[in-house]
Amino acid sequence: MRQTEFHGGPTTLSTLGHRWCAQSFRGRTAPWFRPRDIGNYEVVWSANHREWLGELTEFYELVWATTWEHSANESMAPILGLPELPVIEFERGSGDTWKLESVRSFVTDRPFAWIDDDLFLDAFSWARNRDAPTLLLRTSSSVGMTLEHHEALLAFGKGLLGPD
Repeated sequence: MRQTEFHGGPTTLSTLGHRWCAQSFRGRTAPWFRPRDIGNYEVVWSANHREWLGELTEFYELVWATTWEHSANESMAPILGLPELPVIEFERGSGDTWKLESVRSFVTDRPFAWIDDDLFLDAFSWARNRDAPTLLLRTSSSVGMTLEHHEALLAFGKGLLGPD
């Protein structure tokens, strides 16, 4: 069974980091990062992100959980080499993790992984108390998705498939 994986949005999109974090001390973008202006944001992505997300589709149904909602399919999906993905539409929730109520309604009782820089104690508490396998990974908004996050997502996805 494939589980659902959620990604946050451009300044919170866990595959992306802010331009300033990808810059060297001389003010130039590191060669493995690519900047792109999208709306009012300058986002930076790496070719690794395209590869990692492609690998994760073997185990996950990827879903946007971003404040950009449907525009993520127009602006972010092409950059990351992704097809149009399902989108969670948000009502401003209560608590520290304002996306939690909408995500909870979307995921129901399915196993899932959620990677975002906007995850707080309320989300982790909810995840611990779920019956379905759940992985929450909080990223740094200035760094984004790292190799360690990718490896944790792969291990979680493979673990749900069981032994070969």
